[in-house]
Order: sequence, then C-alpha cells, then structure tokens
Amino acid sequence: MRFGRAPIGHRGYDAAEVDAFLESVARALGGHAGLSAAAIRGAEFRTAPLGHRGYDRDEVDEFLDQACAELEFARRGAIRPADERTVLTSADVQRTQFSGPPFGHAGYAADEVDSFLDRVAAALAHIGPSGLTGTDVRTVNFGLAHAGTAAYRIDEVDAFLEVVARALPVA
Repeated sequence: MRFGRAPIGHRGYDAAEVDAFLESVARALGGHAGLSAAAIRGAEFRTAPLGHRGYDRDEVDEFLDQACAELEFARRGAIRPADERTVLTSADVQRTQFSGPPFGHAGYAADEVDSFLDRVAAALAHIGPSGLTGTDVRTVNFGLAHAGTAAYRIDEVDAFLEVVARALPVA
C-alpha cells in the first residue's frame, strides 16, 4: 500500500512505524497472524520526525478502517465481493459490539447508535418495510454522549457503518 505524504505544514504519521504495522496487517489479512480488528482500530502512530512529512493521516486511517472490515469478513468466513454489495446479516449487526471511547475523548451516544442498529438489523431481516438504504447509513448523524452516559468509539462505529452501507441498496 502506498500513502501520500502529509499536507505541507503537517508532519503526518511516522512512515517507518506505519510500514512496520502494515506488515502485521498484511499477515493478518492473509490468515497468518492473530491481529484483530480491535487491535487495528487501537493502533496509534507517532508523528513523523520534525522536518519530515510522514504519511497522510486520513489515507492511513481510511485504509485501516477497510482492513478492519476485511478482517471481520474473514473472521466470519465470508469473502467480500469487490464490486457487489456486502453480505451482511441481521445477526451480524446484533452481535456487533463497540468499545468505549478513549479516556478524554468524545464518543457517539450509545443509545442512538443502538436504536439505529436495531433499524438496520430489521432491514436486513426484512421485518416490515424499512426503506433503509446505504445512503441513509452514510448520512446518519449521532449525537455525542453526555458525561456519565454510555458511549461508543466514533471510529469503530463509522467503520462498521461503512460495511453496513455496502450491504444495503444505494437508493
């Protein structure tokens, strides 16, 4: 995988550190390592050394989100078609669990996410008319959790919703 350099004025992720981690991701995607999607989501990289432009953070993060989705499919024994809708079941949605946000970081309100995922599960199970589309999934907005209420990691929810969006008709 090749990533662009960080925008001018930004240092981006340390390229050597990202490259080393991607070797582990490649082994995991090939079924040769025990790296989990949660471990990929939790990966943190140092900033490139002063005076260097490392990898573009957004490109690396997007690739890692895709790798998480691929590992999840592999864990279930499914192969994601390259140009077709993703095969995702209602049970897959109901089994999904998200981590809480890191200390000091905001997270999506868990009750809002859970309610939406109930709607997604019903749509995938064809329980009543849902009319839910991939576009609906990509445009859903969740509020941030208030202090003391349950919250989910934003990046985990967003990565899973991208998998869900691929499983539903576009519109």
